[in-house]
Amino acid sequence: MIEAVSKIGDYVQENAEGGDSLSTYIENPNANGKYKSVLIILLSKTDGVYSFSRVILDEFRTDFDLYLYKKGAPNGTGATPTSKLAGNLEKTFQNRFIKWFENYDSYDISEEEKETLKKMKNAINDQRDKIFAELSEKYSQKDSKTNAIITLGFENGKDYLYLNACPIFKKILLRMGKDKYFIKKSQGKSLGKDAACSVCKGTKDEVYGFAIPWSFHTFDKPGFIAGGFKVNESWKNTPVCFDCATRLEVGKKYIEENLDYSFYGFRYLLVPKLTLAGDKKGVLEEILDILGKKDDKRKVKINREIKRRITADENEIFDFVKDEKDFFSNSLIFYKKEQSSYRILLLIEGILPSRLRTLFNAKGKVDERFIIYSDSILSETQREKNHLEFNFGVLRRFFPAESKNRTFDKIFLEMVDKIFVGEQIGYYLLIDFIMSKVREAFIKGYPTNITTLNGFLLLHYLEELNLFKEMNAEMKYMNELGNEVLRIEELEGLPLEQRIERYFEANKAFFNSDSKKATFLEGVLAQKLLNIQWMDKKATPFRTKLHGLKMNEALIKRLLPEIQNKLEEYQKNYYRDLESLIANHFVLAGLNWNEVDDELSFYFVLGMDMHKLFKHEKEEEQIIVGEA
Repeated sequence: MIEAVSKIGDYVQENAEGGDSLSTYIENPNANGKYKSVLIILLSKTDGVYSFSRVILDEFRTDFDLYLYKKGAPNGTGATPTSKLAGNLEKTFQNRFIKWFENYDSYDISEEEKETLKKMKNAINDQRDKIFAELSEKYSQKDSKTNAIITLGFENGKDYLYLNACPIFKKILLRMGKDKYFIKKSQGKSLGKDAACSVCKGTKDEVYGFAIPWSFHTFDKPGFIAGGFKVNESWKNTPVCFDCATRLEVGKKYIEENLDYSFYGFRYLLVPKLTLAGDKKGVLEEILDILGKKDDKRKVKINREIKRRITADENEIFDFVKDEKDFFSNSLIFYKKEQSSYRILLLIEGILPSRLRTLFNAKGKVDERFIIYSDSILSETQREKNHLEFNFGVLRRFFPAESKNRTFDKIFLEMVDKIFVGEQIGYYLLIDFIMSKVREAFIKGYPTNITTLNGFLLLHYLEELNLFKEMNAEMKYMNELGNEVLRIEELEGLPLEQRIERYFEANKAFFNSDSKKATFLEGVLAQKLLNIQWMDKKATPFRTKLHGLKMNEALIKRLLPEIQNKLEEYQKNYYRDLESLIANHFVLAGLNWNEVDDELSFYFVLGMDMHKLFKHEKEEEQIIVGEA
């Protein structure tokens, strides 16, 4: 991936304006559009002596390289005497502008250049009060709704020059930019001499140990350090020369500005890498054109239908990438930004467009299967708020950022990783998490159908991708046969037994045992009873018999006669055919079922929530409380 970032940096440097080394380190102080004014302290020079001239209020220039701005430490100065001014004018003037010149002797420049800075410092200190008075006057004249930056400039006849006109400040900025590649205050220096660069493979005078962007290793753990805890030797892990470090910096900046997307509480960076040999700059240009956030592409992305996306980001790029040939792969860097640094949470490498096509094709097939459930099972209000279409938000529903004072971010990202690269996922683990959410809704008295159907949708999607590692031989065989699309017109007018068989056939990968079929059908029957109770009493006392949806084989077998008896008491037992089918599957299932309790619980509640597919002609219109 590092090579890919370097190639992007190389491409940007050669094709973009301002691609020199210095521009790599310059930042835009008005990136958020709020710093629209510039306070410039002008010095004049006569016979080698500097003196204060005046303060002017200027509009911010779009060619911000003029100001040589580079943010420094929170409690320190910047790389140059250019600073943002959002709060206290006096503190900014004293602690950032004046203090920058007081540190002149510490900068990595020649003694002659230090002497020049000293002269500037003396000129400013001699007129400190006057300078501050003029700053205050000019500051009061700016638009009160905007902020300003403070910087240094130089008189030039009837005009004036900006900070970048003085080579000393450029040199300091470049030196400070270079220092970060091998100096960390908390760890020390990591600098190698006459060594090979790990990126370009050439032997260079200097190589640096901290130049890799978005560091995935740490230098305070012996397993990551060549030579143990000797940080000064750590450059041997990933030595990078200055030219390559600059390219990496440019590539990193381009990726962060153009290939950054949202992902359910996270952000990820997409890094394309050529899979073709040789120097294919034309191919790279084509890739960046596909991925880049140009106005026409952004407009197309925003107007795309939601069903074409597999994330909630309206700028999601996957739908575009999937149609390309496998001449490049993609790395996804999931991160969380902490202050100005990136904390890497997950790196997924080598995702080919063909893999993305597989993910989208699976989504298309599963979404088509679930149209009937959306139309037939969900109420109109529920359909308006919930779309039974797969995206990673379905997965996030069961592994939320926070639930009951716990976070499931780590396991969510692990699942995302496995789906993208095609690694096996624990079927029973997923069932456990699905049932946890279903039970939570059931115990609180909320409808369970949205959660249950999303769980079934997720299972279908992962099964379509062949990702379940615990599938037994029969289930794998059913998976190879594939699930079919069930359409409502196919069920209309069919006898109950045929409707049920058609449903099982359409979901055969999941109904591969008589115990699952019996449990599912008993869930259907249980919901029929609850509906009758609600219509008769506006209450559902039989819910207490369901043990909070903590099912097992013994409970499921015991419930059947209890449900039958209650239906007879209400004189509304229209379901003797259904009861007969359940009893028959019980017999065929025998004793000591193979399914775990959570799995049985899921099939039971799935039956409850799909009961509308098996409506009896004598049933009245029934509405369960809270369904809307």
